[in-house]
Amino acid sequence: MKKILASTIMCFAAMAAMAQTADIEVSYTTRSLYRNEMERINKYHLLANSTLSKFYSPRSEEIDSLISTPEGLAAFKKTQEAALKAMIGQGMIDMKNLPRKKENVYVIKSVRDSMITVYDMLDNEPVYYTEPFAELTWETGDSTKNILGYECIQAQTDYHGRHWTVWFTPEIPVHDGPWKFRGLPGLILEATTGDGIGFFADGIQQSSKDIGSVYDAEKYERYNRKDILRARRAVIDNPKGTLTAKGLLDGVEIDPDLLKPKSDGGDFIETDYR
Repeated sequence: MKKILASTIMCFAAMAAMAQTADIEVSYTTRSLYRNEMERINKYHLLANSTLSKFYSPRSEEIDSLISTPEGLAAFKKTQEAALKAMIGQGMIDMKNLPRKKENVYVIKSVRDSMITVYDMLDNEPVYYTEPFAELTWETGDSTKNILGYECIQAQTDYHGRHWTVWFTPEIPVHDGPWKFRGLPGLILEATTGDGIGFFADGIQQSSKDIGSVYDAEKYERYNRKDILRARRAVIDNPKGTLTAKGLLDGVEIDPDLLKPKSDGGDFIETDYR
C-alpha cells in the first residue's frame, strides 16, 4: 500500500501542478496549550500537491461554506438557536456541544509564490497575513523512527519563538506538512515542541479533492502577523477591557503589561510577538 501511494503521487504530480486538486490528504491531531495550561485537542487536514496546499479544519470549512450564503447563514443560526433552547430546557448550557466553529485557521502554501498565507479570526474580525518560505530553515539529523508504517527522518528548526522537532518520510515525495511546515524532502508526519505542543498524523490517503480557496476570502483584512498576535493576547488577558480587537489593530496603544508572560497561562504556538 505504501509503495502504491508513493508511486501514484509521483506519477500524478505533474498533472496536479497544473490543477488545484490534491495528490494526498493527511489528517492530523493537533495539541496546543491554552490559558492555565489547558490542553486543546483538534483535528486538521492537509490537502497537498506539488505546488499548493491547504491546512484546515474540515468542520470549520463546512460551516464557512454554509454561512457564505444568506440562506445558509439563516439556516445555521436556526440550528444554533434550536440547540441552545434544548440545552436551556435541560437546565445546562454546554458551549462545547453548541454548533459552532472551534478553529478558524487556514494555512495556504503556494510554491509558485514561495509564500504562506494564514487566514484567521481576531475576535469577530476576519484577518490574514503572509510570510515568505525563507523564514523557515531546517537542520536534518540521523535519527529515524516509524510513523504509520513509514520510515521517518528527524529534522529541527527554530521558528517564531519555539524550537521544533519534526519527522518526515522521503517515502512520500510531497514536500509539505502540517501548519506552516514545509521544505523537507518528504512529507512531515509529526512536529513537536519540548512542552508537548504538536501535530501528529493519524491518517494518509491518496486524494483528488479540490484544494480550493478560503470561503469569503475577500472579506479578510490584511495585517501584520505580530500585530494580530499582540492584539489577541491583549484581548484574552484583558477580556473586560473597552478596546475591541479591531481598535487594537487600528493603532490603539497596547498596555505593555498585557504582553508580559503570565505565570498561570499558556501561550500561542508562536511566541515572538512579545
